[in-house]
Amino acid sequence: MQKICLNSWCRAPFDVTEDDLTFLERVSPVFAGKKELIPPPTLCPDCRQRRRMSFRNERQLYRRKCDVTGQDIISVFSPDSPHKVCEKNHWFSDAFDPLAYGRPYDAARPFFDQFRSFALAIPLPSLRVELSENCEFNSDVRESKNCYLCARTHQSQDMLYTYRGSRSSDCTDCTQVKKSSFLYECVECMNCTDSRYLFFCSDCANCAFLLDCRNCLDCFMCSNLRGKRYYFLNEQLTKDAYEAKLREFDFGSRKMVKMAESMYRGIRRKAIRRNLMNIQCENVTGDNLFRCKNCLQCYGAFDSVDGRYLYDVNLYRDAMDAYTGGRDSELIYETTSVAASYGTSFCLRTSGCQRVHYSFFITASKDIFGCIGLRRSQYCILNKQYTKDEYERLVPRIIAAMRVNGEWGEFFPASCAPFAYNETAAMERFPLMEEQAKELGYRWHPPEPRVPRAQTYRVPDAIDQVANDAMESVLVCEECGKNYKIVPQELAVYRARRIPLPDSCPDCRHLRRSREQNPWKLREGLCAKCSVPMVTSYPADTEMQIYCENCYRKEVY
Repeated sequence: MQKICLNSWCRAPFDVTEDDLTFLERVSPVFAGKKELIPPPTLCPDCRQRRRMSFRNERQLYRRKCDVTGQDIISVFSPDSPHKVCEKNHWFSDAFDPLAYGRPYDAARPFFDQFRSFALAIPLPSLRVELSENCEFNSDVRESKNCYLCARTHQSQDMLYTYRGSRSSDCTDCTQVKKSSFLYECVECMNCTDSRYLFFCSDCANCAFLLDCRNCLDCFMCSNLRGKRYYFLNEQLTKDAYEAKLREFDFGSRKMVKMAESMYRGIRRKAIRRNLMNIQCENVTGDNLFRCKNCLQCYGAFDSVDGRYLYDVNLYRDAMDAYTGGRDSELIYETTSVAASYGTSFCLRTSGCQRVHYSFFITASKDIFGCIGLRRSQYCILNKQYTKDEYERLVPRIIAAMRVNGEWGEFFPASCAPFAYNETAAMERFPLMEEQAKELGYRWHPPEPRVPRAQTYRVPDAIDQVANDAMESVLVCEECGKNYKIVPQELAVYRARRIPLPDSCPDCRHLRRSREQNPWKLREGLCAKCSVPMVTSYPADTEMQIYCENCYRKEVY
């Protein structure tokens, strides 16, 4: 069936397929033997994804007080947030009892209105940093060590300013790197080491300024290479000639690096790109998929089966409408950051759970509805404990009232979002102006009121010219004008690897790397080689040569 998105500023047509309806019937929860059918979505896929992403602050950190312990903390919640915030170690300890905040369900009030009041009353965790050491200044980090200003980084160590690092080490200013080490300013790389300025590469070492290269060693300023060594500007050189060329280039000079970046932009315009990067996949639509099967309109998914509208997930099975998550989750619907869970819907951050619905921050629990922060719990509603019979009698009553109010089957509305819109991941993928965000019901975080401090340190051209006083000085971003600083471990990396001191702040560097990634949207186009019709996620105005899969393989392999 075709529907029209109910967002008044969108109104885009979208399809709800028979397979979508079949999935919704399968994921619909059962209480006391009766299935509570989840209705079809009312928003288009983009608006549903925007709504989910607006519940995740992935990179903004603030200094503030803990509302429980009174100590000074680092948090994803700003000091002026309406939410109470608890220092993460205390929040995850037995000293914090989430059941103490339980309240009875009020049949006279809409569920979302009750949940919002409840969420404002119970302290939320300051950060999501789990099983990690020396990782206080990060957001969403797990099983990691010695990381600084990283986000969504797991099983990694000695990482700086990296977004989405996984099983990696010693990477600085990178985006989406996996099983890699000693990388600098790299985007979408896997199994790479001792390299810088790599884009969409794998199994490369001791390389720089590469685009779409595989299994390469000692290559510089190249694209579309496979299994090569000693290549310079896509030309084969001898070992001695290659090393002589590299000696002419000083990686520690900003002037030289910017010259190389200009050369790289010329290489990029001539580069050949495959229309879709779906590897070892079967029956999929979307882009950047790896070992996926039967996945419809999915982006950035790994090892997932029977998925629909999934974004940045790993090891998902039989799931629809999810942003981030992994660890063998199944029967998942309208969630963000759900891992190792089953039969879960309309949730923010559940881990190791079963049959959890409309809840935040739930761990190792099952049969939960409308709760926050529970661990090892069962049969709870709004953090109030019930017996099994009481739970299974009350939840259908809540769902019946939600149907009347148009709430059942919808993810949480903007009024329940724990962050201001411009603090969230949604702002990067779906940017809004302040007036637009407020019109949709979101909060907006005002810019910092303080006046930026005057620059006290002029960033020199060469790393050899940087003295230790750079760490005590005030730097001003050349792109946005914000202050930023250089920390000791950062300067040590720059000196050891001959990297010039950055002249822009971490946020601008992150946004610059983000622009290397394609939008989550497919369009029809023609192969630049054979003119056959094809589908791609590259924008129509891209400078690169987009080939269909057959032409790409013939040209590159």
